[in-house]
Amino acid sequence: MPIIDNILVVALVFVSPVWDWLDTRSLQKNPTSRKRLRYYKQTIFLLATGAAVACWSHGIGAFLTLRSLGIQEPLLETRSWLWWLLLGFVVAAIVLQWALPVSQILIKYRNLRYLEMKQLQPLRFVLPASRAERRWYIALSITAACSEEILVRGFLFRYLHTSPFQMGLWVTILITAVVFGANHIYQGLKGAIVTGVTGLVFTAILLVTGSLWPGMVFHAITNLTILLYWRPKPRQMNA
Repeated sequence: MPIIDNILVVALVFVSPVWDWLDTRSLQKNPTSRKRLRYYKQTIFLLATGAAVACWSHGIGAFLTLRSLGIQEPLLETRSWLWWLLLGFVVAAIVLQWALPVSQILIKYRNLRYLEMKQLQPLRFVLPASRAERRWYIALSITAACSEEILVRGFLFRYLHTSPFQMGLWVTILITAVVFGANHIYQGLKGAIVTGVTGLVFTAILLVTGSLWPGMVFHAITNLTILLYWRPKPRQMNA
């Protein structure tokens, strides 16, 4: 359905980043629990709705495999040097971004009930600070992982790589990474760039495994591990 697809692309590429940035400005100025919960619930609804529209328009099967996405790269199909290079990139990313940090937390800080990593301080306005918020953050993390993979690595990738634009594989990969990063601009420029690079990791997982599902799982795990790094003290839980 071209009209629906075009509307969804405009929303994903232009409207969503601007809306999210503007919406989080008030949260940054006054990060109360009520506002955080509203933001979590609103984001869950918008992401789930967007993914549902994409699936309704094409069917979820159109986004789940390389073939359904229009990706026909002989170097990937034959598991040549490119496939192994991407596999090495994925393994290195998993080790550096997930395995080592989580191991550090579980070993070095295992006896700490409360933990507030310095790297996450700039994002404290949007991070959960109570049990209720943590529950909704878990729901948001899982919803975002599934919906964003469907919308960015699935729908948008297919839209750019096949009809109507038929862009090359690597150009499509770069554009979807930029869009993914732009949708996290509320984290600041540095955060958006880091998120864009993380999007490249998710794309590499798709290219190596041939399926969108593993990327969804790793995306969800990446989101959820933040709960290990951010366990604020009681004095901040009522903020």
